[in-house]
Amino acid sequence: MSLLMEPVQMALVLEVLAVFAHIVKGLTGFGPAIVFVSIGSVFYDPVEVIVLASVLDVVGGAYLVSLNPDFLENREYWGPIGLLMVAGAVFGSFVLSVLSVSLFEYLFGAAIVLISFWFLSGRSELDKGSEDTHQLGARDGLVGVFSGFCGGIVGMGGPPLVAYLGDKFDKGLFRAIIVPVFLMAASSRVLTYGYLGMIEIGNLWLYVFPPLGVLIGNRIGNHFFEDVEQKWFTVLIGIILMLSGIRLLIG
Repeated sequence: MSLLMEPVQMALVLEVLAVFAHIVKGLTGFGPAIVFVSIGSVFYDPVEVIVLASVLDVVGGAYLVSLNPDFLENREYWGPIGLLMVAGAVFGSFVLSVLSVSLFEYLFGAAIVLISFWFLSGRSELDKGSEDTHQLGARDGLVGVFSGFCGGIVGMGGPPLVAYLGDKFDKGLFRAIIVPVFLMAASSRVLTYGYLGMIEIGNLWLYVFPPLGVLIGNRIGNHFFEDVEQKWFTVLIGIILMLSGIRLLIG
Protein backbone atom coordinates (compact mmCIF):
# COMPACT_ATOMS: atom_id res chain seq x y z
CA MET A 1 0.00 0.00 0.00
CA SER A 2 2.94 2.32 0.64
CA LEU A 3 3.65 2.30 -3.13
CA LEU A 4 0.24 3.86 -3.75
CA MET A 5 0.78 6.79 -1.40
CA GLU A 6 2.85 9.90 -1.74
CA PRO A 7 5.59 10.34 0.92
CA VAL A 8 3.68 13.14 2.65
CA GLN A 9 0.45 11.10 2.69
CA MET A 10 2.24 8.11 4.19
CA ALA A 11 3.83 10.30 6.85
CA LEU A 12 0.42 11.76 7.73
CA VAL A 13 -1.11 8.28 8.05
CA LEU A 14 1.69 7.24 10.40
CA GLU A 15 1.28 10.52 12.31
CA VAL A 16 -2.36 9.67 13.08
CA LEU A 17 -1.30 6.18 14.14
CA ALA A 18 1.44 7.67 16.34
CA VAL A 19 -1.13 9.84 18.12
CA PHE A 20 -3.22 6.83 19.16
CA ALA A 21 -0.18 4.67 19.97
CA HIS A 22 1.34 7.32 22.22
CA ILE A 23 -1.88 8.12 24.02
CA VAL A 24 -1.31 4.61 25.39
CA LYS A 25 2.27 5.52 26.34
CA GLY A 26 1.16 8.76 27.96
CA LEU A 27 -1.33 6.83 30.07
CA THR A 28 0.79 3.80 30.99
CA GLY A 29 4.41 4.67 30.21
CA PHE A 30 4.79 1.84 27.72
CA GLY A 31 3.13 -0.05 24.88
CA PRO A 32 3.15 2.25 21.81
CA ALA A 33 5.11 -0.18 19.64
CA ILE A 34 2.38 -2.81 19.99
CA VAL A 35 -0.01 -0.47 18.19
CA PHE A 36 2.39 1.38 15.91
CA VAL A 37 4.38 -1.58 14.59
CA SER A 38 1.46 -3.98 14.25
CA ILE A 39 -0.72 -1.55 12.27
CA GLY A 40 2.01 0.55 10.67
CA SER A 41 3.57 -2.53 9.05
CA VAL A 42 0.37 -2.94 7.03
CA PHE A 43 0.95 0.43 5.36
CA TYR A 44 4.74 0.63 5.19
CA ASP A 45 7.89 -1.48 5.14
CA PRO A 46 7.95 -3.45 8.46
CA VAL A 47 11.68 -2.98 9.08
CA GLU A 48 11.47 0.77 8.58
CA VAL A 49 8.39 0.90 10.82
CA ILE A 50 10.26 -0.92 13.60
CA VAL A 51 13.18 1.51 13.32
CA LEU A 52 10.83 4.50 13.23
CA ALA A 53 8.94 3.14 16.26
CA SER A 54 12.17 3.18 18.28
CA VAL A 55 12.91 6.75 17.22
CA LEU A 56 9.39 7.76 18.23
CA ASP A 57 9.80 5.95 21.55
CA VAL A 58 12.83 8.13 22.29
CA VAL A 59 10.85 11.26 21.41
CA GLY A 60 7.87 10.13 23.49
CA GLY A 61 9.93 9.05 26.48
CA ALA A 62 11.93 12.28 26.52
CA TYR A 63 8.75 14.34 26.23
CA LEU A 64 7.06 12.47 29.09
CA VAL A 65 10.12 13.05 31.26
CA SER A 66 10.00 16.76 30.40
CA LEU A 67 6.32 16.83 31.43
CA ASN A 68 7.12 14.90 34.64
CA PRO A 69 10.60 15.92 35.89
CA ASP A 70 10.01 13.85 39.03
CA PHE A 71 10.59 10.73 36.89
CA LEU A 72 14.32 11.43 37.28
CA GLU A 73 14.23 11.31 41.08
CA ASN A 74 14.62 7.53 41.37
CA ARG A 75 17.60 7.17 39.01
CA GLU A 76 19.53 5.08 41.55
CA TYR A 77 16.81 2.46 41.09
CA TRP A 78 15.89 2.63 37.40
CA GLY A 79 19.38 3.56 36.15
CA PRO A 80 21.01 0.17 36.87
CA ILE A 81 17.91 -1.67 35.61
CA GLY A 82 18.10 0.25 32.34
CA LEU A 83 21.81 -0.52 31.92
CA LEU A 84 21.26 -4.21 32.69
CA MET A 85 18.40 -4.26 30.19
CA VAL A 86 20.72 -2.88 27.51
CA ALA A 87 23.37 -5.47 28.39
CA GLY A 88 20.80 -8.26 28.23
CA ALA A 89 19.67 -7.04 24.82
CA VAL A 90 23.22 -7.26 23.48
CA PHE A 91 23.53 -10.84 24.74
CA GLY A 92 20.11 -11.76 23.37
CA SER A 93 21.03 -10.38 19.97
CA PHE A 94 24.15 -12.53 19.97
CA VAL A 95 22.14 -15.64 20.87
CA LEU A 96 19.69 -14.81 18.09
CA SER A 97 22.55 -14.73 15.60
CA VAL A 98 23.70 -18.28 16.40
CA LEU A 99 20.59 -20.21 17.53
CA SER A 100 17.03 -20.91 16.43
CA VAL A 101 14.68 -19.30 18.95
CA SER A 102 11.25 -20.25 17.62
CA LEU A 103 10.43 -22.48 20.63
CA PHE A 104 11.57 -19.79 23.09
CA GLU A 105 9.41 -17.22 21.30
CA TYR A 106 6.37 -19.48 21.57
CA LEU A 107 6.90 -20.26 25.28
CA PHE A 108 7.61 -16.61 26.03
CA GLY A 109 4.40 -15.53 24.32
CA ALA A 110 2.36 -18.16 26.17
CA ALA A 111 3.84 -17.06 29.52
CA ILE A 112 2.98 -13.42 28.84
CA VAL A 113 -0.63 -14.32 28.01
CA LEU A 114 -0.93 -16.29 31.26
CA ILE A 115 0.58 -13.43 33.30
CA SER A 116 -1.82 -10.97 31.66
CA PHE A 117 -4.78 -12.71 33.31
CA TRP A 118 -3.39 -11.72 36.73
CA PHE A 119 -3.52 -8.06 35.74
CA LEU A 120 -6.87 -8.40 34.04
CA SER A 121 -8.32 -9.31 37.43
CA GLY A 122 -8.06 -5.57 38.11
CA ARG A 123 -6.38 -5.54 41.53
CA SER A 124 -6.68 -2.14 43.17
CA GLU A 125 -4.40 -2.86 46.13
CA LEU A 126 -0.70 -3.62 45.89
CA ASP A 127 1.42 -5.71 48.23
CA LYS A 128 4.39 -3.35 48.30
CA GLY A 129 4.67 0.34 48.91
CA SER A 130 6.78 3.21 47.71
CA GLU A 131 9.44 2.67 50.37
CA ASP A 132 10.89 -0.12 48.21
CA THR A 133 11.58 2.21 45.29
CA HIS A 134 15.16 3.06 46.20
CA GLN A 135 16.08 -0.50 47.19
CA LEU A 136 17.58 -2.18 44.14
CA GLY A 137 17.73 -5.92 44.77
CA ALA A 138 19.09 -8.90 42.88
CA ARG A 139 15.62 -9.74 41.59
CA ASP A 140 15.27 -6.27 40.05
CA GLY A 141 18.56 -6.69 38.25
CA LEU A 142 17.73 -10.17 37.03
CA VAL A 143 14.40 -9.01 35.64
CA GLY A 144 16.17 -6.14 33.86
CA VAL A 145 18.71 -8.49 32.27
CA PHE A 146 16.03 -11.00 31.31
CA SER A 147 13.83 -8.30 29.78
CA GLY A 148 16.74 -7.05 27.71
CA PHE A 149 17.62 -10.60 26.69
CA CYS A 150 14.05 -11.21 25.53
CA GLY A 151 14.13 -7.97 23.58
CA GLY A 152 17.33 -8.97 21.84
CA ILE A 153 16.16 -12.47 21.00
CA VAL A 154 12.49 -11.96 20.07
CA GLY A 155 12.26 -8.20 19.59
CA MET A 156 9.95 -7.64 22.56
CA GLY A 157 11.60 -7.15 25.94
CA GLY A 158 9.09 -4.98 27.78
CA PRO A 159 6.57 -7.53 29.10
CA PRO A 160 8.74 -9.17 31.83
CA LEU A 161 9.72 -5.81 33.31
CA VAL A 162 6.20 -4.43 32.93
CA ALA A 163 4.72 -7.45 34.70
CA TYR A 164 7.30 -7.26 37.51
CA LEU A 165 7.05 -3.53 38.17
CA GLY A 166 3.30 -3.49 37.61
CA ASP A 167 2.95 -5.98 40.44
CA LYS A 168 5.41 -4.14 42.67
CA PHE A 169 4.35 -0.48 42.43
CA ASP A 170 1.21 1.60 42.16
CA LYS A 171 0.47 3.31 38.85
CA GLY A 172 2.35 6.53 39.66
CA LEU A 173 5.62 4.87 40.65
CA PHE A 174 5.26 2.28 37.93
CA ARG A 175 5.07 4.93 35.20
CA ALA A 176 7.79 7.06 36.80
CA ILE A 177 10.20 4.11 36.62
CA ILE A 178 9.19 2.40 33.39
CA VAL A 179 9.41 5.57 31.27
CA PRO A 180 13.11 6.35 31.88
CA VAL A 181 14.06 2.66 31.70
CA PHE A 182 12.40 2.28 28.30
CA LEU A 183 13.87 5.62 27.21
CA MET A 184 17.34 4.17 27.85
CA ALA A 185 16.45 0.97 25.99
CA ALA A 186 14.98 2.83 23.01
CA SER A 187 17.98 5.15 22.84
CA SER A 188 20.34 2.17 22.69
CA ARG A 189 18.28 0.64 19.88
CA VAL A 190 18.32 3.87 17.87
CA LEU A 191 22.10 4.16 18.28
CA THR A 192 22.47 0.57 17.13
CA TYR A 193 20.21 1.12 14.12
CA GLY A 194 22.18 4.24 13.24
CA TYR A 195 25.49 2.39 13.52
CA LEU A 196 24.18 -0.36 11.25
CA GLY A 197 22.92 2.17 8.72
CA MET A 198 19.28 1.17 9.17
CA ILE A 199 17.86 4.68 9.65
CA GLU A 200 16.65 5.77 6.21
CA ILE A 201 15.73 9.40 5.66
CA GLY A 202 14.63 9.00 2.05
CA ASN A 203 11.17 10.09 3.19
CA LEU A 204 12.14 12.95 5.48
CA TRP A 205 8.47 13.58 6.32
CA LEU A 206 8.47 10.36 8.39
CA TYR A 207 10.72 12.16 10.85
CA VAL A 208 8.57 15.30 10.87
CA PHE A 209 4.89 14.35 11.08
CA PRO A 210 4.93 11.13 13.21
CA PRO A 211 7.06 12.80 15.94
CA LEU A 212 4.44 15.56 16.10
CA GLY A 213 1.82 12.85 16.57
CA VAL A 214 3.92 11.43 19.39
CA LEU A 215 3.91 14.77 21.20
CA ILE A 216 0.16 15.14 20.79
CA GLY A 217 -0.56 11.57 21.92
CA ASN A 218 1.67 11.72 24.98
CA ARG A 219 0.22 15.08 25.95
CA ILE A 220 -3.31 13.66 25.84
CA GLY A 221 -2.40 10.44 27.67
CA ASN A 222 -0.44 12.28 30.33
CA HIS A 223 -3.33 14.71 30.86
CA PHE A 224 -5.79 11.90 31.61
CA PHE A 225 -3.38 9.77 33.66
CA GLU A 226 -4.70 10.94 37.03
CA ASP A 227 -8.28 10.22 35.96
CA VAL A 228 -7.60 6.50 35.53
CA GLU A 229 -8.21 4.51 38.72
CA GLN A 230 -5.58 2.00 39.85
CA LYS A 231 -7.94 -0.89 39.11
CA TRP A 232 -8.46 0.10 35.49
CA PHE A 233 -4.80 1.03 35.09
CA THR A 234 -3.95 -2.53 36.11
CA VAL A 235 -6.49 -3.91 33.64
CA LEU A 236 -4.94 -1.76 30.88
CA ILE A 237 -1.53 -3.26 31.67
CA GLY A 238 -3.11 -6.70 31.37
CA ILE A 239 -4.65 -5.90 27.99
CA ILE A 240 -1.35 -4.66 26.58
CA LEU A 241 0.50 -7.69 27.97
CA MET A 242 -2.04 -10.03 26.41
CA LEU A 243 -1.74 -8.34 23.03
CA SER A 244 2.05 -8.62 23.31
CA GLY A 245 1.85 -12.33 24.04
CA ILE A 246 -0.64 -13.00 21.26
CA ARG A 247 1.55 -11.14 18.81
CA LEU A 248 4.46 -13.46 19.68
CA LEU A 249 2.31 -16.57 19.45
CA ILE A 250 0.97 -15.79 15.99
CA GLY A 251 4.35 -14.57 14.73
